[in-house]
Amino acid sequence: MKPISISTWLLATTIAFSACKQNLTEDLNTSLPVKNNTAANALTGNYSEDIFTSLDFYNGYADPLYKEKDGIIYLDNTVALKKISLRNKVNPTANIKGELRIYQKGDGYDRDGQLFFIRDSVIKAILNNNISFDAAAKQKLLNFTPKTGYLYITPFFFWYQSIQSVPYTFNLKDVASLLTGEDSCWVGLSAWGVDWTGKKSEGHAYDWNLAGEKRTFTADLKITADNSSSNPNPTYIQAVQFGTIKNTDGSNARTFSQTITVPYKLKNARIIVISQAWGADFGGEEYNYRTHNVSWDGTKIGTFSSKEACGPNTMRSEDISSSPRNWCPSNIVTPHTINISGNIEAGSSHTVKLDIVNAKADAKNYFKISIYIAGEKI
Repeated sequence: MKPISISTWLLATTIAFSACKQNLTEDLNTSLPVKNNTAANALTGNYSEDIFTSLDFYNGYADPLYKEKDGIIYLDNTVALKKISLRNKVNPTANIKGELRIYQKGDGYDRDGQLFFIRDSVIKAILNNNISFDAAAKQKLLNFTPKTGYLYITPFFFWYQSIQSVPYTFNLKDVASLLTGEDSCWVGLSAWGVDWTGKKSEGHAYDWNLAGEKRTFTADLKITADNSSSNPNPTYIQAVQFGTIKNTDGSNARTFSQTITVPYKLKNARIIVISQAWGADFGGEEYNYRTHNVSWDGTKIGTFSSKEACGPNTMRSEDISSSPRNWCPSNIVTPHTINISGNIEAGSSHTVKLDIVNAKADAKNYFKISIYIAGEKI
């Protein structure tokens, strides 16, 4: 085994210490010199890469049923990871998209899914450079919340079973430099669900045409890019939170506050917030839309509503076909952008706060959110 250099050991130690503080930075422009920069900027034409093909997901409550192959790592039955690099394949300024297709299998309800990204150096820091992906390592990655990601809802396949699959398109401009940087990137994809084997008496299960199928969903994901396009991408991105928000006692919360340190001077910075509520009982949060207030260092800088007009779509079931609510089955959960005025100074600490006004946060109602900072280095 090749010995590890002193500089490499110091870098890994520094990153690992930051990860423990939950302020691990996702710097899209690595401090190492960029090689073959001229060649990278000369890329032309369209690019497409299949990340996951026929990726199977299984019951989130069951013992492991997955089989790992082709470089795919399952963190559990519902979350998979794969390491990729688009360096020298895609220009950092290209328009980049994630094209996802979800196929119906053994679960017909509307469920939540996630598409997220973590730098390889961050993975190594979390796992102390021991990339074994044993059970303990997988749990650490599941628990790691500063990921950069997007949320989507699977279709309500029970309601219209003749449709076998549904496509989604994600705008990946904010993670373009991460995907094309010198550091490799891990792409994560999830689809939470349960199969209906032996549960004929539950809900719509008696109608389900794939009852007995052990898989819940299957997915294809590819990343496409137009190298001839010029999209002003941020050169820096920092994840703040990705996952269910909790009170200090572990119960569900409707507010989130996190202090972060931004290591670089940034201009045109902004906070991106994606909010997804769950709670299916009568009057539950997924049937309501709420005002969200976003604060920066104690000052409210923006507000948005989670109201979504689902419209008459058979993939969205009979109970929400014409009424607004918090999210719509078969849709991506809407990202909301809040601009930060002025520049952010290098090494400065700031507090990001999200307050979901008048929302329920109890044992039956909770919120999954994605928050990250994007900006341009000065």
